Amino acid sequence: MKTKLFIFVLLISFCLGTASMAQDKARAKSEKSIVWYGIDFTVGKFTLVVEDPAMIVNQYLKSINALIQMEPEKYDLKKWFNKSETSMDLDQVNERNAKIDPATLVISDEHKITLDDVKSVIANYNTKGKTGLGLIFVAENLNKVQQTASYYVCFFDQETKEIIDAQRFEAKAVGIGFRNYWAGSVYNIMKVWAK
Repeated sequence: MKTKLFIFVLLISFCLGTASMAQDKARAKSEKSIVWYGIDFTVGKFTLVVEDPAMIVNQYLKSINALIQMEPEKYDLKKWFNKSETSMDLDQVNERNAKIDPATLVISDEHKITLDDVKSVIANYNTKGKTGLGLIFVAENLNKVQQTASYYVCFFDQETKEIIDAQRFEAKAVGIGFRNYWAGSVYNIMKVWAK
């Protein structure tokens, strides 16, 4: 009897949690304007990549974010996130990513982050004087063995830095060359989110 009660309480908690997430997701979808803050790799890890970690930090992370900006037809934020107006603020993400310690970036195992990690990332952005929604991808694990990458797609209130909707997605990495390969996972996640 106690087991059945415990399972019932868990199911109720899950349903209530899902409902509140759905409500937040509804706001993220209904807002028609966003600021794209890019892909933050500061709490993420690369699993078993062979590229020089210093080159990843000093060159590739910035070039992945730049690619999203340089190819607006493919990485169409308006289309994938159903927005009528988008703008970009990549200075902060590039500055943060450039401070990553290359010695800690590449690991041999899988890597997981939590919603608290995502909140910590958002808390470090300067959004003073800004209103409306910000959108950022917080990288979790870019896994060469599995050929996948996972990110938290995070909408947040720029005024309060409160997370409106944060969901974890994992997608295949595709493309030729380090930059395009991992940017391909970003593209695939945008397509998944749109569905």
